[in-house]
Amino acid sequence: MAIKHYVFNRRVKRRLRWQFWVLAVLAFALLYFYWWTVGSKVPSPAPILPDAGALLQPRPGDLLGVNSTQSYTAAQTDALAKENYGSAMPPVATGITKYVFHYRSELPNGEDITVYGRAYLPAVPRAKLPIFAFAPGTTGIGDECAASLEKPKVANWANYDSHLAAYASQGYAVVTTDYEGMRDSSRIHHYMVGELEGRALLDSVRALKHLPAAGGRLDTGAVFFAGYSQGGQAAFWADKIAAGYAPEIKDKGVVGFGPVMDVKETLADVTRGANINWFGPYLLYSYSDYYHTRYPDNQILVPQFLDTLNKDVPAHCIDTDIVHWGRKPEGVYTPQFLQTLSSGQWAGTPFESFGADMDKNAVGALSTSSAKRINGGTQDNVVLPAQQQAAFNTLCHSSTGPVQLAEYQDATHYNTMVRSFSDTLAWMHALIAGLPQASNCPQ
Repeated sequence: MAIKHYVFNRRVKRRLRWQFWVLAVLAFALLYFYWWTVGSKVPSPAPILPDAGALLQPRPGDLLGVNSTQSYTAAQTDALAKENYGSAMPPVATGITKYVFHYRSELPNGEDITVYGRAYLPAVPRAKLPIFAFAPGTTGIGDECAASLEKPKVANWANYDSHLAAYASQGYAVVTTDYEGMRDSSRIHHYMVGELEGRALLDSVRALKHLPAAGGRLDTGAVFFAGYSQGGQAAFWADKIAAGYAPEIKDKGVVGFGPVMDVKETLADVTRGANINWFGPYLLYSYSDYYHTRYPDNQILVPQFLDTLNKDVPAHCIDTDIVHWGRKPEGVYTPQFLQTLSSGQWAGTPFESFGADMDKNAVGALSTSSAKRINGGTQDNVVLPAQQQAAFNTLCHSSTGPVQLAEYQDATHYNTMVRSFSDTLAWMHALIAGLPQASNCPQ
């Protein structure tokens, strides 16, 4: 019985298999007939593509997030601007809104980093707002020293809110940046590296364009780079590298307020009365990390500041730098290093590589067509007037755009922005209107 049952099952399975194949062939024939008579005449549906945003690669200037928003009435804006500008402040007819945001920037090695910035937009509904892209002066190297964290009533590093509210109240879309490494626990701020500063400023302009509140309101044909002290170096470096790094951004002009134009000269001027003794420790801390170079620190700094350098630099913001490092260069630097600074003879000394790295970050000659303006104070004891004059002479020979040097009598490093405010506004207004600007270069 078992054998008969097995044979019977095999016959049934064979018959079922044959019927399956007959049905499969008939089904295929019916489908082909349908496609030939009907389906081939129906247009195929469009392919489903991934969202366009998913195809975009991360780019420098991408807006990564808005951290806070604060609005000011016209009266509040006027009061804020007058904290720095006092009676020099022209009438304010509009309120402003301040945005703190963070955005993407890119290092020369292609690495993406996050940088913080702020925008100040006038409340008027006017479109075609010219862009005032501003780089701040030195606030420090530590994360807590980022300009975007300034609280002037606690520690006044320059009261940048007041400065930038003043320009926004006059009809400019203002954007400003922190620098690479600030508010970023994964890296230090590489102080006085011009390429990084310029990239941060350029990418802040890109981020401003992505800010929803600025959409459709910007005059991208009227961009100005500006900066105070360290920020002056950043502004001129932005002008210097824009064509290669951000070719879509074409600035009409660049202005420096007491700008650092030559890093080595700024440090050397501690031997000529510049009250900037903390500058050397900042550079050693920054450049040794960025250039991966072990400078002879023990021959540059006195023992008091040598052993604690890596702790001291990030621990002090600009409001405590002078108190910590003092006003006497011989209290910070060795006699041998001071001699090199004074003489300018770096070749063959233990400090040659340090000097060469400082030279890499000088603004130097600029062949760009933008208008250029240096606003300096005759009583500036941080970035000495002689440095501004030397940079002016260099720009006069290299720039294809007009160059101006404005020296304000009795102005210091700390009030040059205020003293030059109305002239700077007039200079930018003239450039926006297409009025020719004459250079005041020596003949």
